[in-house]
Order: sequence, then structure tokens, then C-alpha cells
Amino acid sequence: AMDWDKLRIFHAVADAGSLTHAGDVLHLSQSAVSRQIRALEESLNTTLFHRHARGLILTEQGELLFDATQSMYKRVEAATARIRDSEEEVFGKLRVTTTHGFGALWLAPRLAKLYETYPDLNIELMLEERVLDLPMREADVAIRMKE
Repeated sequence: AMDWDKLRIFHAVADAGSLTHAGDVLHLSQSAVSRQIRALEESLNTTLFHRHARGLILTEQGELLFDATQSMYKRVEAATARIRDSEEEVFGKLRVTTTHGFGALWLAPRLAKLYETYPDLNIELMLEERVLDLPMREADVAIRMKE
């Protein structure tokens, strides 16, 4: 199984080029970072860094792993940005169920204005006297009047 935490630490070390700098970024001690890197190297049965006086240099295997963690980071950042954007967007199909009277007389006449504001929204009006089952996903929204 992948240990995401160790990969995150590896990525920070590869990015920073030193255990100390990576520790600062991760808010971990240098020895904690070093332990995690050693554990990762042991689990992969390889050496990821050459230790030099002027810092750490990735081995060929380290480069391979760093390529992978970089593309993971980029994909997670892209996904995060899309999620943030989609929370502000209003789009897709919304199935609304309500009674004939309320749907025809109050709701339907107001949809045009809603579509002007949210052109990518598609409301499917389901006018029924019976109460549709929301948990069964017959409708997304139910509007009912209290007697």
C-alpha cells in the first residue's frame, strides 16, 4: 500500500534539496524527515538521494519517484481548483417536484428569469399531487405546502 504521508515528505525534500528546508516547510524536525525518507527507501528497497555536503541530490530512482509526485501534485491542484470553481457555478439538471397549482401558477412563470441568470441550469418540473420519493432519487427537490 502507498504511504501518502511518506510521499508527501519525499516530495518536500526533493523540492527543497535539503532535510532541514523540507522540515521547515512541513513543520517537522530534521530527524523526523530523515526517518521517514529512510523508511520510504527501505520499503522501496532503493536509495532515493545521494547525500552531499551541499545537500541532497536525487538518484535515478529518486528522479523517477519525484516525477510521479510532481504530476500527482499538479493533478491534485487542478482538481482542487475545479472543485472550487464548480462550487460557484450553477449548472446541470435539477428535478423539482411540486403540486400542479404551485408549479403552474407560481414556479413556472419565474423560471425564465432564473435561466437568464444561470443559462446552464436545466430544471425539470414534475407536477404531481403525490409526494415523490427524494431518497429514491425520483426528484432532487420537493416543494410542498403545509395544510
